[in-house]
Amino acid sequence: MKFSIQVTSGGEVVFSGHSQKNRPVYYGAPPETGLWRVSIPKFEDFVAGKLLAMSFGDSIDEFLFGFEIGELEEWGMWFTSMSNYMSYRPKNKTFISVGQLDWKVVKHLSTSEQLKMLGDTLISSIERIATAKRKPKDFDHMALAQTVRGILHSCEPSLVEASA
Repeated sequence: MKFSIQVTSGGEVVFSGHSQKNRPVYYGAPPETGLWRVSIPKFEDFVAGKLLAMSFGDSIDEFLFGFEIGELEEWGMWFTSMSNYMSYRPKNKTFISVGQLDWKVVKHLSTSEQLKMLGDTLISSIERIATAKRKPKDFDHMALAQTVRGILHSCEPSLVEASA
């Protein structure tokens, strides 16, 4: 099974290892002090590598995790309206499910704590498939969730930590 992540983030989110040179300046706002320490590309590669040879049914070939991070309350409906978004694309055999993290909650956490929160959000986005209006007929989402739990359990924070 293919696994990929599509990231949407608010401008306030500071990703470790990314240049701060062209970041927007919000005059009158306090300077941002938090840091997202988990490298999303490393995390995606880790999970995708473990899932590549697996199958959870004939209906789905790819699970796309829509990861959204930002100050959810401040962004309002633009972010919060997508919190439970799911889409089954039978022609592409793809299932898309969004998971969100509130920047104010995670910005001062350690890499291992952020990894746990990211993993919990990913698992929730998979388990939520049970509530989808259009569900794939031959897809064991609970087996996928259980497998991803095991993968996350084996993921050491140092393997996915962003370079400074």
